[in-house]
Amino acid sequence: MDLFLSAGSIDITPEKPVALAGFAERHGVYSKVHDTLEINLAVLRQDGKYVLIYSIDTLFVPEEFTQIILKQFGQQYSLQEKDIWMAASHTHFAPALDKEKPGLGAVHESYYTWIKERLVQLTEQVLTSAFTSVTLSYGSNKSSLNVNRRKKLLRPKGGLALYWKTLMYPDYNGVKDDNIHLVQLKDDEGKTRLVLWNYACHPVGFRHRSQVSADFPGLIRSEFRGYLQDDKLPVLFLIGFAGNLKPDVTPVTHTIFKDKLNYFFQFGPKYTRFPSTAEYLEWVGLLWKETKAALKSSSTVTTSTLATTQYKLPLSEIIGDEDKHHIDFRKLSITENFQLVALSAEVLVEYKDIVADAVKGNTINIGCLAGTRIYLPTDKNVQEGGYEVHWFQHRFGIKGDFKIGLDEKIKNALMRL
Repeated sequence: MDLFLSAGSIDITPEKPVALAGFAERHGVYSKVHDTLEINLAVLRQDGKYVLIYSIDTLFVPEEFTQIILKQFGQQYSLQEKDIWMAASHTHFAPALDKEKPGLGAVHESYYTWIKERLVQLTEQVLTSAFTSVTLSYGSNKSSLNVNRRKKLLRPKGGLALYWKTLMYPDYNGVKDDNIHLVQLKDDEGKTRLVLWNYACHPVGFRHRSQVSADFPGLIRSEFRGYLQDDKLPVLFLIGFAGNLKPDVTPVTHTIFKDKLNYFFQFGPKYTRFPSTAEYLEWVGLLWKETKAALKSSSTVTTSTLATTQYKLPLSEIIGDEDKHHIDFRKLSITENFQLVALSAEVLVEYKDIVADAVKGNTINIGCLAGTRIYLPTDKNVQEGGYEVHWFQHRFGIKGDFKIGLDEKIKNALMRL
């Protein structure tokens, strides 16, 4: 069926120093702007149905943003909540927009208000612009640049006793998702009007914690625009199930053998972060080569009827006893055998296999949908412990422990889509 697109972007780089969100130990306002922050928006239209997909350069997007768009534009464009997809790029180098997590960065009210205005401004601009008939192309590639960040090592526990502890160290043999997914929407003349790409990796690699940056999603966005010769090209980054995945520094530091030797003797890795800006940029350059290969591999896919579905699972079914909130599950079907699946959580990578069991066809898995309040570990992760299980709660403003049977609960929720 015919598919139409209107898309755009808007700058949301703070105009004066404010606090950044993403690291609990970071205090004060930012020192400088390294690269710009943006909201990128794609509006898909088919037979009167509209689907709005946002990529916002921030750590977490509040649910309020979805409701603002629904209230402002819902009636005119026959929108339902399930048609408005807002995802955070999850950069750890942007001002906070999530008032529920002051432990990760305080929200500056004037910046928050300005972002709401920019969000509405961009949405109105895109919805009222001319829509273009487009075809969809899909490409993919494998990446060697992310790594599982949950490593079990023996640690002393009084006297001569030892116990296994899950630490936030790279585990080179750990589970990961090494897929880069890429969608292009091209007009009838073959010009790329939009790029949407997906990768399971935490944007925590940027070297300077006091500076504003969209991290690798922003730098790769600039590469797309340069390569496709369109400095206004809307580029949406949708993070994958990256709750326990981060950049692997060893392809540029060449320390993997040393790290494995250290692990044999129960020591930590040589580096947990990039040791220099040059090495960080080298890593981004390698990622661009992998992503460009996905772009070049893309081929046309025949779209079917656009369909959006949604299911809300009470948060108390997963963790704690608080009954006001939920985990939002979404599915956007694009073809008969291809869909986007999104959750409002920092989803650990092991859930990729559970999605594969629960949802028929090929999927692009997306985390950090608006309203994200928790990490989402599997039953196995809970047994192992670690930051994503026991240590994140006070920073996220969450109380309680994870319940048993998470795998089955999440699979059942996915099957309802």
